Amino acid sequence: MSWAKLVPGWAWWVLALLLAVGVQQYRVMDARGELAEVRAEWSETARQAEARARSEEQRRQTAIEGIRRDAQEKIAAVAADAAAADDAAGRLRARVAELSRRPASCASAAGGGEAADAARDLLAVMLGRLDEAAGGIAEFADRSRAAGLTCQVSYEALRGD
Repeated sequence: MSWAKLVPGWAWWVLALLLAVGVQQYRVMDARGELAEVRAEWSETARQAEARARSEEQRRQTAIEGIRRDAQEKIAAVAADAAAADDAAGRLRARVAELSRRPASCASAAGGGEAADAARDLLAVMLGRLDEAAGGIAEFADRSRAAGLTCQVSYEALRGD
């Protein structure tokens, strides 16, 4: 009698089932190991991507801070120029007002007359108003230019040009 006949038929099925379960457990453990490796790779990739993103954010923040400082310096220079122009304009208005109070130096007009005085006064007022308007327009233009250049430089810095 052979030893295969000593083992009942159902035992062979149990043995085959145990062997199949063992193979499946081996495959599951192998898959878990591969999954752990993939997760580790993903984790490392995510960590590197985060580090690059933080580095880029820091670069952009540093660039924007430098641009902000430059813009403030330009605005301060524009304000100083505007103050100097205002001061010069004030002196000019004072000089025009002083000249408008003088009598005309024309010999035929004894004392200049009322018409000459009114014309001088009108001229002084108009020159003063024109000077004030020109100063305001110049200051607006200077500030607008500084703001536009700052915006452009900021955009280029953020793009990485």
